[in-house]
Amino acid sequence: MSTVPAPADSLSPHPLLGTTLRGTYRILRTLDQGGMGMVFEAEHVRLKRRVAVKVLAQHLAKDAHALARFNREAEIISQLQHPHVVQVTDFDTTEAGEPYLVMELLAGQSLATRLEQQRCLPIIEAVSTAHQVSSGLAAAHAANIVHRDLKPANIFLTQVTGQGTLVKLLDFGISKRAGGAKGLTGEYDILGTPDYMAPEQALGKTAHVDHRGDQYALAVITYEMLAGRTPFAGDDVMEVLRQVISSEPPPIEQLAPHVSSDVGDILRRALSKDPDRRFPSITEFASALSRAAGASLPPPIDALGLATTLPAGPLVGARPVELPRVNARYQTGLRAKTPASANAPTLANAVSASDLVRALAQARQAHGLGDVELAVNNAENALLVADALSSADAQASLESSRTLLNAIFEARLGPLSQRMVVLPPTSNKQMRVSPEQAFLLSRVDGGVTLDEAIDLSPLPRQKTLRLLVSMIRQGLIAAE
Repeated sequence: MSTVPAPADSLSPHPLLGTTLRGTYRILRTLDQGGMGMVFEAEHVRLKRRVAVKVLAQHLAKDAHALARFNREAEIISQLQHPHVVQVTDFDTTEAGEPYLVMELLAGQSLATRLEQQRCLPIIEAVSTAHQVSSGLAAAHAANIVHRDLKPANIFLTQVTGQGTLVKLLDFGISKRAGGAKGLTGEYDILGTPDYMAPEQALGKTAHVDHRGDQYALAVITYEMLAGRTPFAGDDVMEVLRQVISSEPPPIEQLAPHVSSDVGDILRRALSKDPDRRFPSITEFASALSRAAGASLPPPIDALGLATTLPAGPLVGARPVELPRVNARYQTGLRAKTPASANAPTLANAVSASDLVRALAQARQAHGLGDVELAVNNAENALLVADALSSADAQASLESSRTLLNAIFEARLGPLSQRMVVLPPTSNKQMRVSPEQAFLLSRVDGGVTLDEAIDLSPLPRQKTLRLLVSMIRQGLIAAE
């Protein structure tokens, strides 16, 4: 979440506007908003200094996972004192209990906005931007911190008198300490933005993502600054991930003839599928890129010399949250549209416990991205595989993911207060329904709401939700 000023009429009024947080920060206007919360411009009432205040959304303040991520960001950024990393000066909670960060106020625009306006940057400007980003990342890497979500939206360009453009790194919300204990993420979680995600991260091997993953992301961003597009692009998230994992990027010289083959060689090395084939450090990548581009740039700032870290202090509400171990390598889409019991003999010979883990990973990823249909497809995959395995471990995995699966099916159904109607059968198709579906059809035919149908069902809630979703997708029922 950046601190780019937004037009006043583009964002809805927020109850914090005009208030003073903890008697210190008077909220002046909204700068940005996102799924995690809001960023405001505020004034320190005693120092008369403008700052940016990032507030976690109230509905997430009670979400242990989201709260831990927010607290982790405060902890990480506060420990990094570097000219190319946004500075955090305070951390507290509002009177309503919403955690907030106080950061330096940046005037300018994100690299994402700049690329939307200009598409490509001159090679000297692109290399200079990458050079400064590498300095901030070098500081983080020296402190054993990996960003993991580097993208143009998290790179801010601000003008400094006499110095030109100064680059600042934002949003360390999903960062981790390399080699640290597991907490916010399991060994197999997908985190980050697909277009800029390293292959090892796209495979879900989050525990194995180190500083070389950030190098890969910076190479993608450099490629984009020079070519006007990322190496792998597409409207479908899973297609992008498949390309990241298995396809070679188009040579940048083909897309941007003004870019030398030397620069292309540097980017190809940094974009290697195998992390061991990339540069040993982000600094070496930036230095090689500068030399190849013929840019007269100083060597990147030595993180050990100019960046310092502060001892970590206690943070309000900070608590590690253990998540299920998941793996993102899995085919999307329903494997079968017939009842699970009919597929069990065939599937049982073709699936394993790891397939269930993968399906749950894809369901979580799609749900987090807001792709309802893809989330339902992968939730169905998980249930089909679990039925085929018929093991106690499989049922335990489903039980641990019950909240996720229910949320996915409920998102597909929509408001449970909707009244449902039975649709007349089409003349060209005969629909076969299971006894359970027939029972629910009889309930819906009585004019009940979804919530009432769930209450009337003798089946477990998850199975009822799943059946209702399948009935809607089959055209048996619809919201009135």
